[in-house]
Amino acid sequence: MLVPSSWLRQMVAIEADDNELAESLTLAGLEVEAVEPAYPWLLSAEAARISRVETLDGAKNITACTVETSNGEVQVVCGAPNVQEGMLTAYVPPGTQMPDGKEVSESVLYGRTSQGMLASEYELLLEGDASGIFDILKKYPEARLGQSIADITKIHDTVFEIGVTPNRPDCLSILGVAREAAALFHAKVSFSEPGLDEDQPLEGVPIRIDDPDLCNRYVGAAITGVKVAPSPGWLARRLLASGVRPINNIVDVTNYVLLELGQPLHAFDMNKLAGPEIIVRRARQGEKVVTLDGKERELTKEMLLICDRDRPVAIAGVMGGLDSEVTELTRDVLIESAWFYPPNIRRTAKALKLSTEASYRFERGVDPAIQKVAALRACQLILELAGGTYQGVKDENPVPYTPREVEYRPKRINRLLGTDISAQDMAAILESLEFEVEKADEDLYKTVPPSFRGDVKAEEDIVEEVARCHGFSKIPTQSPVATLIVKRPESFKPFMDRVRGALAGEGFSEIISYSFIAPWDLKNLKLPKEDIRNKAVKLKNPLAEDQSIMRTTLVPCMLSTISRNLRRRNLSLSLFEVGAVFIDKGPGVIPDEHQRCCCAITGSRFPESWAWPEQEVDFFDIKGTAENLLDILNCQDCVFIPSQSPETFYVPGTQLDIKAGDVVLGTLGQIDQAVAKSFGISQKVFLMDLSLSALAEVATDRKTFSPLDRFPSVERDLSIILDDSVRAQDVLDFIAQNRSSYLESFYIFDVYKGKQVPKGKKSLGIHFVYRAKDRTLSEQEVEKEHEPLTKGVLENFKGSLRS
Repeated sequence: MLVPSSWLRQMVAIEADDNELAESLTLAGLEVEAVEPAYPWLLSAEAARISRVETLDGAKNITACTVETSNGEVQVVCGAPNVQEGMLTAYVPPGTQMPDGKEVSESVLYGRTSQGMLASEYELLLEGDASGIFDILKKYPEARLGQSIADITKIHDTVFEIGVTPNRPDCLSILGVAREAAALFHAKVSFSEPGLDEDQPLEGVPIRIDDPDLCNRYVGAAITGVKVAPSPGWLARRLLASGVRPINNIVDVTNYVLLELGQPLHAFDMNKLAGPEIIVRRARQGEKVVTLDGKERELTKEMLLICDRDRPVAIAGVMGGLDSEVTELTRDVLIESAWFYPPNIRRTAKALKLSTEASYRFERGVDPAIQKVAALRACQLILELAGGTYQGVKDENPVPYTPREVEYRPKRINRLLGTDISAQDMAAILESLEFEVEKADEDLYKTVPPSFRGDVKAEEDIVEEVARCHGFSKIPTQSPVATLIVKRPESFKPFMDRVRGALAGEGFSEIISYSFIAPWDLKNLKLPKEDIRNKAVKLKNPLAEDQSIMRTTLVPCMLSTISRNLRRRNLSLSLFEVGAVFIDKGPGVIPDEHQRCCCAITGSRFPESWAWPEQEVDFFDIKGTAENLLDILNCQDCVFIPSQSPETFYVPGTQLDIKAGDVVLGTLGQIDQAVAKSFGISQKVFLMDLSLSALAEVATDRKTFSPLDRFPSVERDLSIILDDSVRAQDVLDFIAQNRSSYLESFYIFDVYKGKQVPKGKKSLGIHFVYRAKDRTLSEQEVEKEHEPLTKGVLENFKGSLRS
């Protein structure tokens, strides 16, 4: 909201300067974002003397003028008929932006360089002749060379740029800001009521409201015999300083009253209205109207129209129609001043993508009691500026405004604010804001907010009014005193951080996804009907359809993230997520929430390089990640076994359950091709899904120190041929159960199928490390331990040594 200081001070007498006023308004909740000159072109333009006039050959009435300015002589090409040598006129230098929005620049005209322009009073928005350049000495004989036009005419003004919050539409007007300033500086608002007869009825123009739920009030006032012309300078300047482009005296008056009182108005050419008659009704589906911007707009049945007897003539509260606009030929004018239902105007403006000064105010809510005053004020100004005869006013008000009563308790206000303001001072503050205040009980007051304060509905709103007008700076700053209880850190978080650190150390990148997913993402996993993960919590007001349920597993989020990265050509990924999943427990019951960890890999094993060939990740990469994670977390006795109840989103035969005793920690495997395709993934993805609560049960953060070995180890390799059906894990379990005290470690280093190995068999290579703590083992001691173990493996699994 742009508020010219002179206009504001005309309504309320304030001695404070502009900076003090701006600071006070800001502290009271009307943030003044900037204080700028209102008429910068008057500051740039200066009095300059024409020292020489040269008529240009072949150019009628065009002269090249040598002009003396405060910065020396310049040459200006001018077409004004009243140019004379020795004349003191208004010179506008290059770089000045004129009221019409055009910037003065140095240019070449008729073969001569023109360094600026010589301006008329009309071009400077001053009252005067538009046919020639400004003859300053005729009006201001004491003007001096180099003096700014602003100083000569004594037209100095500033503009406050105020950020008005959505709950204060009353401050979208000069009157509204003046009321605030009056309350802050203990002054009175000065606004005289229009001097027209408000009881004179308007004859011959019926007004009918078919939808009073959308239009509570419609006021029409008429003036006949007007003369449409440009607005006088004072009016044009005020409009321009307020951000509104002047058009003509009739339209400018409606915009002037909108800015002055906050009530949008519309002027109809009454001779273009069929009847003339006004009907306020809902639009018919598909009905069309051409608005003032020349565009044809198709309407819906929810939108409100202003119609004459035959057709729509305006979209209510948004924009008028082209067929009934005021032009220079207009002689009779009908002024519309109405109250429209704010949500309907907001929806209409948004649907039509058409935001105007009127819709901006209507959709926030205008004063329901000012329509008649605004209409009469406009009529008064039109009579002054355009002449004519006042024909009367008609006020259709099917839903009269009913004042609202709000109760407040001074003691509670002081308790909330931490102040000691007396009840009398609170009442004085509210009365300065035009509230009616009445004492109802010892500590209970009743107040009736003015009609323009639709935002005041409860006691809390009264608290705000008292606080901001009393002054936030006057409210004492007090440190709260309370017993602080330091809450112990969440016991599960350190473990989750350990998991994150371990996976980051393995080269994985953490992702964080929304807890909301699309229902079809869950269906794409093809989970059995009885699976508990199908019990998703549905959101009542989702942001979008693809975020309408709470996730019951991290797998869809992981696959969606992989798909999004693949579309952006990030083809090699190692990702993990640690987060909560939610299982619905039924209406009115808090969902079951628990933490899980999901890891996935796809693409190449190593970054592309000349130093090694490209290798695609496989099942053993994700299994190795699981083994390393369990080792880092110090999880004991964990095994990988083929799943007895396989997941539907893994390739059959690739799923392993990760178990510790009878507890299933999670699963891993290759994502089924059909599932991957449903997420837009065309390459192999290997995934691991873990329950962090189960993992935390078997993990330990206790660390033990073992001294460095003083004696060397003895190593043995064993290559045996076994049936392909024998699980390597079973072999390792057998060795662990029958190991001697000297067997320090063992692991599988090779699995081979192919030539030299019979069909249906496989070769398993196992590496053994033997070591004693107190001496170096001899070959005989090692053989004594190793040979029975080898024999036991061969006998138990019906294997043979590979030659």
